[in-house]
Amino acid sequence: MPTEKVIMYLLVIAIFTIILLIPITTLANNDNVIYAPVTLPVIYVKYTLSMNLTDSRPTVSFLQSIATSYPLLYREDTLVTNTTTVWVGTANKEFTLYITNATPTSINFPVLINATSTSNSTGGITWTLQVPSILIIPQVPVYANWTVAITEYVGGFRFVVFLFRTGNISFTQLLHDLESGYLIGVDGEPYYLWHHYYGYNPTTGTASIYYAVGLPGISVFYTWVGQGINASSWPEQGFGEVLRAFEFGFAEYVNSTLVGQVELPSNGTIGTLTNYGYEVYGRPRLVPFGPFIYTSPILLLANGTVVNPTCLGGTYFPLTVSEILQSGALFPVYIYNATPTGLYALNESLILGGYALAYDFFNETALPLTEEQYLTPPYESSITPLTWCTAQLYTVNYTSNYVGNSMVGTGSMGTTTVTVVSNNTTSAVSGYDPHHVDHVSTKVVINHYGLLRFLTFIMR
Repeated sequence: MPTEKVIMYLLVIAIFTIILLIPITTLANNDNVIYAPVTLPVIYVKYTLSMNLTDSRPTVSFLQSIATSYPLLYREDTLVTNTTTVWVGTANKEFTLYITNATPTSINFPVLINATSTSNSTGGITWTLQVPSILIIPQVPVYANWTVAITEYVGGFRFVVFLFRTGNISFTQLLHDLESGYLIGVDGEPYYLWHHYYGYNPTTGTASIYYAVGLPGISVFYTWVGQGINASSWPEQGFGEVLRAFEFGFAEYVNSTLVGQVELPSNGTIGTLTNYGYEVYGRPRLVPFGPFIYTSPILLLANGTVVNPTCLGGTYFPLTVSEILQSGALFPVYIYNATPTGLYALNESLILGGYALAYDFFNETALPLTEEQYLTPPYESSITPLTWCTAQLYTVNYTSNYVGNSMVGTGSMGTTTVTVVSNNTTSAVSGYDPHHVDHVSTKVVINHYGLLRFLTFIMR
């Protein structure tokens, strides 16, 4: 344990001793004096936590494990990891780290600690937490199941991009685990935060391996456009004109509010690299668009309520293919409103989901845009769907964070009015434990291996 923390513990004990002895000594000399109750000061210890953040891309070890068993998915995933930087979705973003008790603490006081910071140009971030010394006194450990969450500030909303519930451990152990790069799950097993990821290296112009913390709520993806209602390949003649004639638009509406929008022309670099889809799908002359960055709309309200995206009214993602007219104007030839998936729990601890669910016209089925590895067959036995609409992450006001009656930090967040509707799976539940898993009979939606990701079509 660092020397300065030991000194702080001794200082706390000394202050408590002095405060207790003063009234006793005074009373001995002044029997008729009545003293008011003593208010003990709250002493804080600064705790810093640094991470290199990346998106939900698959880890190096996972990609290596599926290279033979799921070759198509491997080619799709490596295209993303080898052509985008690991920080493409996390650089220069505002993230807030939350630590709160998921079950009653052993001192019977609620705990909420948070810190907000902005990542640098390569996704690195450092949070400074003000930790009350009462939580880290070695002689009196504070136990609970803890929730660790990270939110990203997007378009006026705070989206939960990481949400994890630990097993029953002391707060001191929680800080140690975070510093060591893992968290202990409800099942008692470690969940490792740091992994190796492939990412495009701007210096070398090739893919390199990076060590980072993946955020399940941030996705990076490409999409492909074919011809006709079954998204077949474009004819060879005139294909060059097709590449110049269309743009692809992706927008994100949350609670009927536009939080992000981008329109991109076809990606010639990806087209050349993949022989316009042939190296990935075994089919020629497909038009690639992207990369697109997507944040799952798992909304955290100011009062600590987490909203399941399937229950959040006015939440959808228009996918638009537009023809570029000679005047330069865009004429929409295809619009598809994608909707978000529900939430899932990995081993009852890691919560993820809210991915845009688009339509594959070639295979005539819906599938998530993202390549989240936990929604794949290897993890099927560890994933459970969550059926609640709302859940309470914490109950104290965000602007006054408390450990019992002691303010820990300050922050501000505007009030937001949202529309919560039934997700057609279960009725809305208010105040539900966000990490409790309902073991329902519904089959979890697993990523469709072997399916081509042609999410749009164009009728000519």
